[in-house]
Amino acid sequence: MFNKALASLGVGSAKVDTRLETSQFQPGDIVKGEVLIRGGHASQQVDDIYLYLMVEYLRNDKKIQHVLEHYKLSESFVIQQKEYQIIPFQIRLPYHTPMSCGRFPIHLKTGLDIKMAVDPKDLDRIEVFPHRTVEKVLGEIERSGFIMYRVFNEYSPQCKQLPFLQIFQFRPAERYHGYLDELNLFFDVDSHEVHMDVEIIRGSRKMMTSFSWQLDDPDGTLTYDHDNQHDPIDSPVDTIQTLLR
Repeated sequence: MFNKALASLGVGSAKVDTRLETSQFQPGDIVKGEVLIRGGHASQQVDDIYLYLMVEYLRNDKKIQHVLEHYKLSESFVIQQKEYQIIPFQIRLPYHTPMSCGRFPIHLKTGLDIKMAVDPKDLDRIEVFPHRTVEKVLGEIERSGFIMYRVFNEYSPQCKQLPFLQIFQFRPAERYHGYLDELNLFFDVDSHEVHMDVEIIRGSRKMMTSFSWQLDDPDGTLTYDHDNQHDPIDSPVDTIQTLLR
């Protein structure tokens, strides 16, 4: 009984450790791993093993944690004293998972739901690269004479899936120097489409245009929406060049 009382306070209670096959992913990827549970000094009933995909964003210059996705990994079970249990799992990262970066990391938080006790937790940082189409576009923008100098997540009440926007900020170099001050890109990704909004800033002026890629198109056909037109084009850079003339 004394050991159970201590376990309820988190002393000598069960421990949890999540082990991933890899720590680098892109949106839509399958994450494979296992949760290792080690029993404490007394048997305890685990009502749930939960896994949270945690991201961060800025709101009024303050960091806010956000649960991007919640995964349930098991049903209720009892972990006996000093017992080891391994729970394998596979989960899919949402397509709208943002890119991770130094100031805005992404974590998987694992926990055991144990009634009348302090929940054991484990936190694992993962590296999330942009979606393949987003990665291709970002590379093309950089090769065309822009330098990406900042990526950040900022609160936006207009967003549908998330409470924030991930903003990719570029500054001009080479032939674009003097034509604009800043180029901002915003992406919205789901399983069928990648949508990109482009904001071009020059002094007090702002110009906007939009692009979309249908992911089920094997040729990756690109269409863009600007001034209520829908024209196939070879590259978003071509349209940006047109807007700057």
